[in-house]
Amino acid sequence: MRQQLALGENWSPAVLALLCKYYPNYGYDRFAELLSQNIHPTDHLLEIGAGSGRNHQNHFDLRGRVARYVGVDPDQSVLSNPFLNESHQSSAESLPFADESFDLVFHNFVAEHFESPLDCNRQICRVLKKGGLLIFQTPSRFYYACMVASVTPSWFHELYVGHFGSGRMSNEVFPTFYRLNDRKTITTQLRACGFTCEIEHHSHPPGYLRFNRIAFLAGVLYERTLERQFPQLRSKIIVLARKTH
Repeated sequence: MRQQLALGENWSPAVLALLCKYYPNYGYDRFAELLSQNIHPTDHLLEIGAGSGRNHQNHFDLRGRVARYVGVDPDQSVLSNPFLNESHQSSAESLPFADESFDLVFHNFVAEHFESPLDCNRQICRVLKKGGLLIFQTPSRFYYACMVASVTPSWFHELYVGHFGSGRMSNEVFPTFYRLNDRKTITTQLRACGFTCEIEHHSHPPGYLRFNRIAFLAGVLYERTLERQFPQLRSKIIVLARKTH
């Protein structure tokens, strides 16, 4: 899977040195580990927001490791995603599958784009088998980068992310709503849809502040002080939810 930090792109040598100093284990991917631990050769998997699988979009090498790997995305580029067994152009609010079709549903940095997350979670619950898993990773709405994104126009977000964020192009940056991006909301919605859930908060190197050493060091200080004291301020939320009925 492509790392969230696009090393070698828009990283000065000085800031890259700081990254290696303060985050020597940055390559560890808890989400990918959790996903790998919970798949089986007989499973039918559904990825929400699978995208094209190209450029700077994340992809997962699950084809051949499970019985069926299906992806959906509102963008037609999903139809040519080379990592899927089957692809559908569709939104999460209206999944084109029969009830209880999948053993596991997952999405990665997609929940922040859900305009109607409760509808999405109801659909996910519908297509999951009883006892099936929903696993997802999403930014915390209380992370400073998300708070800035929520009060700035889309064009600014596209410009900033395209040039200083993950190296993505503007056509790989999508509108964000942050309506399923805190512990209370996630827990309440998933319980209402028939899930039990476990939630983890994880920090991330301050890649959005990599435009100079001082900004990056300020991000490191914030992560080592406030984020460690208050987990809800950390950048990422990882959720493992099980359908109970």
